[in-house]
Amino acid sequence: MRKRALLIGCQTGGLTGVHADVELMGDVLAPFGFETTPLTGERATRHGIEDAYRRLIADSRPGDAALVYYSGHGGRARNPAPAGDLSVPAWLPYLCPQDLGGTGFRGLLAASLSRYQEQLTRRTANVTTVLDCCFSGRMARGRSLPKAHPRPGETPWEEVRGAWEAERAVSGGVGAPAADANPLAVRLVACAPDQSAYETDVPGLGRHGVLTASLARLLRRPGSSRLTWRQLIGQLRPAVAHLEPFQRPDVEGPADRFLFDVRETSGSGVLPVLAAGHGVFIDAAELFTVEEGDVYALVGPGGEVRAPLATAVVERVTGGLARLRPVAGAPAFPPLPEGTEAHPLRVSLGRRAVAVVPAGHPDRERTARALMDSAPVRIVRAEEPVMATVVLSEDGIGLLDELGEPLLDRPRARTAEALELTGADLRRFARAAQVRELASGTGPAALDGGLDLGCARLLPNGSERPLERSGEHLFRGDQVVVRLRNRGTARRFVSVFDIGLRGTISLLTTSERSGVGVGPGECYELYRHPRTHELAGVTLFWPDGLPEGSPRPGTFLAVVTDRPQDLSRLAQEGVRHTPEARDSSLQRLLGDLLNGVRDGHAPAWADGGNQVVRYRVERFEAYLHPERRADPRF
Repeated sequence: MRKRALLIGCQTGGLTGVHADVELMGDVLAPFGFETTPLTGERATRHGIEDAYRRLIADSRPGDAALVYYSGHGGRARNPAPAGDLSVPAWLPYLCPQDLGGTGFRGLLAASLSRYQEQLTRRTANVTTVLDCCFSGRMARGRSLPKAHPRPGETPWEEVRGAWEAERAVSGGVGAPAADANPLAVRLVACAPDQSAYETDVPGLGRHGVLTASLARLLRRPGSSRLTWRQLIGQLRPAVAHLEPFQRPDVEGPADRFLFDVRETSGSGVLPVLAAGHGVFIDAAELFTVEEGDVYALVGPGGEVRAPLATAVVERVTGGLARLRPVAGAPAFPPLPEGTEAHPLRVSLGRRAVAVVPAGHPDRERTARALMDSAPVRIVRAEEPVMATVVLSEDGIGLLDELGEPLLDRPRARTAEALELTGADLRRFARAAQVRELASGTGPAALDGGLDLGCARLLPNGSERPLERSGEHLFRGDQVVVRLRNRGTARRFVSVFDIGLRGTISLLTTSERSGVGVGPGECYELYRHPRTHELAGVTLFWPDGLPEGSPRPGTFLAVVTDRPQDLSRLAQEGVRHTPEARDSSLQRLLGDLLNGVRDGHAPAWADGGNQVVRYRVERFEAYLHPERRADPRF
């Protein structure tokens, strides 16, 4: 295994710290075992960058680690077409190479980066991209300089669109099913789409990009290799905010990976902790179904659940905040470092009714006790609807869904391992039921309308058939377009989940883990192909190992919040579909977003302010048939 890093620095448009950024990143990555290739000055032209990226692709092998870092200006061109025209993106983002000011448009489009990144992830699954740049600048404050293209309007839209159309031709059609983000690449971005990233004079380091300087300091700390990207962003955001309060970075992609590795931690149910002067809290408790009496292990960055900083119980839930206290008999909480997370030890999720049949089976009582110990379920004794039914027979342990349809293609032998697997199934179903039933916020957490959820089936000829929000019958292979249009006057943030037939909860809006930002009058769709911008939609599938039979209910659930909120912890893995192909998306990469973990400064509610997360839940529910549609024309 070899580790290679391509470090690109384009010191243009008044920036003076870019070359120092590249040198600093080279020094920081060396202890991690990276061989670095710096690309600065006249070598960092568009041709030079593309050529170096192609060499990195050619040199990479399965198991290798590859990193692409860019420091410099970012730019984006605005589509002057009416807002209702979705055939071309509203914005075309690009990096600003050293020769951007030459004849014609020489920016490196995000669509081109998408193509190169896809090629790189086909060579190795261990890919990291770090972008210390921005698209749209704001006024600089003090000694800080925004890293946005200093003259965003100097390149005619027609030239940028022409370059984009040429990239579409190179991409060669829609190809693989579209996705919101490349599942094999971690992307660390400096700021939100409507923000600037800055360079400034950093005490002790000199002139640097704020993201780069803060990242370097964290990577130099002992034990940083044991961090996941999710833990790192929890520490990186307050470090950046300390230097530049209005710049907030984020990480996108497989955030539960350890740094520069493909190993991951299981993150289902793990939540960020807010430590204020008057207490320790979990925010947005209703969204995460946190309830009084739930018990969590508080684990610092790089720590382990088996050796937590403290064990906490939820004392009360008020105004969206779950106040934590030490478990009975434990001392007061120690100082909690930035990035501390709450790992669930015992949570209610609302105990769901499960039947174990037949009633007279000799193993029924033992099986019931084992399942109640391992999953948030209760065994029914009277006639009532059940979440699932466990069937004991001579062949082993079977499992039926709430409609009585089998969830396993064959019974499991009655062993301790089979009971553990069945308990894991029930835990997954209970969490899926809790998320599926999530209600809109009430009281201070209520959010008015203004953002419309619409769904349509994409037909083979490219036209669409609108779908009702409930009761539709769809088939394996159908493509569904989920469209979110903001008719209100305030920016909203949307996270869309697919609650699958086997209890999986998949975050579909993975390019923006804190919710896709949709401004007034804007529209967001799942999905357009990242390179060609052709509408592809979400392709429906029947999970591997799930017996075919009657149609089963599935749900798309959209959670709309009034500010960025990382809801990705609601997702959970399960029996998955094995994709026939992968796709990558850097088309939205440079516009990545804020994260729900708070900034380092004390949140406003710590001083008595009202900062309850307001949210609204919208659903699309349909029945999925296991067979493909008989006639694709209808």
